Amino acid sequence: MTTTRPTASRVLAALVTGVATTAYYATPDLIRSRTARGWAKAGLAAVTLAASIPDMRAAVAARRQEFATDGLRLDGIAVPDGTGLDATEPVARAVDENRTSDDAPAPPRDLRPALVAGVAAATVAVSAVGTVAFERWVFRRGERLAAAGRPLAHTRAALVLGALSGALSLIPADTDD
Repeated sequence: MTTTRPTASRVLAALVTGVATTAYYATPDLIRSRTARGWAKAGLAAVTLAASIPDMRAAVAARRQEFATDGLRLDGIAVPDGTGLDATEPVARAVDENRTSDDAPAPPRDLRPALVAGVAAATVAVSAVGTVAFERWVFRRGERLAAAGRPLAHTRAALVLGALSGALSLIPADTDD
């Protein structure tokens, strides 16, 4: 297993993400107004997103280059760009017709896109509900600690979450290498 060193932009993005996450979760200790806290959190989320853009652009460019180099592939067989499919025509036809052989009945074509859309919608919904539940739990926990007299009650959790998000930002997205 080989390890690669993170690029300077990835390290910078991880640092910005860690600091912004720490500030995001520490805002109740620093800003009392709920409205001002909401605006501050929106700004911190924008900073985190902006810090990730260079890494995202590099990943998109790498995928485009990979696709341009490899061309279209069907079942592991390269299909040359051009007018004809040469010897891979039966494979291409089977993939196009969504069957494994000429005798096998084709599965319903509308089921797969609907299934993918349903799974995607369920994933987004579960993620949103989970995020809101976690955010509320962290805030309420901090408020309980503040009510008990602990100074900077939200900041302790903010430091842990900031360090965790910064560390997770350094994990390479593509682990196939």
